[in-house]
Amino acid sequence: MKIALFAAVEEEVLNIKEKVHLTGIGRECATEAMLTFMQQHQNEDFTIMNIGTAGAHSVPVGSLIRVTEVVSGGAQFLNRPMLTDRLPIETPEAIDGKLFSSDCFVSPHVYSADFLQHLKETADCFDMESSSLFSIAHHYGKPYVSFKIVSDHLDVDLATWQQRVHDISGNLCDFVLKTLDNLGKIEQIEII
Repeated sequence: MKIALFAAVEEEVLNIKEKVHLTGIGRECATEAMLTFMQQHQNEDFTIMNIGTAGAHSVPVGSLIRVTEVVSGGAQFLNRPMLTDRLPIETPEAIDGKLFSSDCFVSPHVYSADFLQHLKETADCFDMESSSLFSIAHHYGKPYVSFKIVSDHLDVDLATWQQRVHDISGNLCDFVLKTLDNLGKIEQIEII
């Protein structure tokens, strides 16, 4: 099994950065990075694994989430759910959750209180790249899995977020390495 690891920024994956394709922050950056990668590898069989941080409203900081569905901000007329794939192993350290992906940080500075309340009822965590990565993987017929670690509760400034990412990225990297190791026990793994 070939796996392509994607994360937004190096700080999220410092301990495994040499194995990860970095997209940059936001859907446009993620789209460009993913399309470039797909053009180089489109005739190969592989699974996309998106890893990184996400904000959340109630899931504790440091919790791992296996994304089961991506909800794309601004795509409310999409006629199909964006359901993610599963790895052929269990990942009991991660809880299942739905992710809302938008063009900007989900925070009270950007969205109204009413919309934030709606998001709390709709999704468990939030990021800015997943909907693009999922859509391109789906378009090319590639399996897509995603694991996120909660970095904040939509209540921190950029400096605090950066410190939190620094503090929790080792836990995310350890989880990814353990998951790949467990996957390697049932089939040969190649990171591309």
